[in-house]
Amino acid sequence: MNKRGHGLLWHSACNFGLLIVVTLFLHGCAVKHSVDSPVGPASVFRSSPTPAPYPAPAPVIPDPSPPPNRESVPVAEEGKAAGTLLASARQSVRSGQFSQAEMMLERALRLEPRNARLWHEMAQVKYGQNNYGQVVQFCIKSNSLAGKDYGLIQQNWLLMEKAYLQLGEPEKARRARIKSG
Repeated sequence: MNKRGHGLLWHSACNFGLLIVVTLFLHGCAVKHSVDSPVGPASVFRSSPTPAPYPAPAPVIPDPSPPPNRESVPVAEEGKAAGTLLASARQSVRSGQFSQAEMMLERALRLEPRNARLWHEMAQVKYGQNNYGQVVQFCIKSNSLAGKDYGLIQQNWLLMEKAYLQLGEPEKARRARIKSG
């Protein structure tokens, strides 16, 4: 075999070896460790010839409550950042700065898009901006995330009633009023 053929063979073998190393490395990264069994130098490398058994995991006691469904999902409390943005938005609304309030609530909703209260607050801002179509849409979104927060759901229906009246749709306003309880 000439030098060129030997070099090509060596290059192929190196590529194949590199492929194996990378595959093994990635496989090692994908290994998941159980939360119940500690993993680390103390548990992997033991000085005694016979490793001590791991303690038995605590028994799992089933939760007697039924699994949560759509109606039982509680309304999320605002995290610190979203809560701060919400407080700023409310202050902006009080001072009549609806555009500023809208920006604050948009940021809060990017942090917590499943927070029904933030969607309701955005609906109130849209009402202040005379954007009644979006008021209805944001109230519907809030209701879809409100779970069993019947107070918030009622507030949404009452706000929708006002928006429908502004849109010149008294029949929809009447139905919203009935749904508000």
